[in-house]
Amino acid sequence: MRAALKKPTGKNAPPEAESRIDCPAGFAAGGAACGIKPTGAADLALIVADQPASAAALFTRNLVRAAPIDISAQHIRSSKGAIRAVMISSGCANAATGPEGVRRAQRTVDALAKELKCDAREVLINSTGVIGEHLPDDKIVAAIPRLVSKISTDGLSDAMAAIMTTDTKPKMSQARHKHAGRTLHVAGIAKGSGMIHPNMATMIAVLLTDAQVNPDALDGVLRRATQKSFHRITVDGDTSTNDSVFALASGAAGEFPLEMVEKALTDVSRELALKIVRDGEGAKKLIHVQVREARTQDEALQVAKTIASSLLVRTAVAGGDPNWGRIIAAAGRSGVNIDPNRITVAANGVPLFANGRPTDTPLPAQQTAFQSDTVVLDIGLGQGSASDEYFTCDLTEGYVRINSHYRT
Repeated sequence: MRAALKKPTGKNAPPEAESRIDCPAGFAAGGAACGIKPTGAADLALIVADQPASAAALFTRNLVRAAPIDISAQHIRSSKGAIRAVMISSGCANAATGPEGVRRAQRTVDALAKELKCDAREVLINSTGVIGEHLPDDKIVAAIPRLVSKISTDGLSDAMAAIMTTDTKPKMSQARHKHAGRTLHVAGIAKGSGMIHPNMATMIAVLLTDAQVNPDALDGVLRRATQKSFHRITVDGDTSTNDSVFALASGAAGEFPLEMVEKALTDVSRELALKIVRDGEGAKKLIHVQVREARTQDEALQVAKTIASSLLVRTAVAGGDPNWGRIIAAAGRSGVNIDPNRITVAANGVPLFANGRPTDTPLPAQQTAFQSDTVVLDIGLGQGSASDEYFTCDLTEGYVRINSHYRT
């Protein structure tokens, strides 16, 4: 059984995202405004590899899947994981748009491939925004030459800005590791603050590395990294039509031990995932649910996910209310066979429930634990040695305000 990851501290902690991050060797990136967003904000991002890069991707399992997802999935297969570019537009999801949505998406692919002088199958795309609206492909096609001309090795932050929708903060992270006199560089960007409940993939994320990794190996690394990061978060329980995570490896820095590449990719993915939760729509607090002493890791995960997805638990945290009854009730309906008399519950180290009854912790101490910016809920099941974790955010009036007027 594999123990759940704790957030690394000290010298093992992944680096926080900087205000700007550079592309790993072999990549250039940029962002521009093409007119999709009525505000005139940047809404078209592009990442280009100097040469075909090894690529892997994970896509949403939602059966209502956007046109760009279908195209990108086809291109990953037909190119055998050799990709030159990733282009992402924001402001329109191009989902539930029928054959016309596919035609418009393909037209942007063809225009970019022509500009880059590459095969259309070497281009991956995605979109984010309102479902059911047709992609303004004319605007994207017209902007492509200008965007290609301005990409640079320090343009990844501009690409990040161009994929934001309801995000209030940029989500970037990078990691560097030394090996045999060479430096491995992994950098990543992500967007998402609502419609977050990953199933196979998540929101939209792009991970880049200059390591030499073949597509099959990169696919395995990406799947394992995603399990430890993007698959451990929820904001609202909704899996998007456009969820995806792309990973590209240029090979420009040479070969590194695969475990080193995986650690760097996992650290960056985890940092991005936590930033997404912290920026959840209307959120003020991060909630970290840790479940210990389960019979199996699957059971620990099921309990943790149920608690993290509970609207009652999340609203209690929002109000600073140490309502531990909601926590054990969520654990009890998780589908895992638990014994209430063995459960222990603590918040930020403050005991709340044990031996089948509430602890004698004074109420003010309990309230203080629930008023922190980060609330760690620790649940012991008393049944074994397996553990896992899940992250979410508090649920506030801000979430309702944002989403009750998202289209209008």
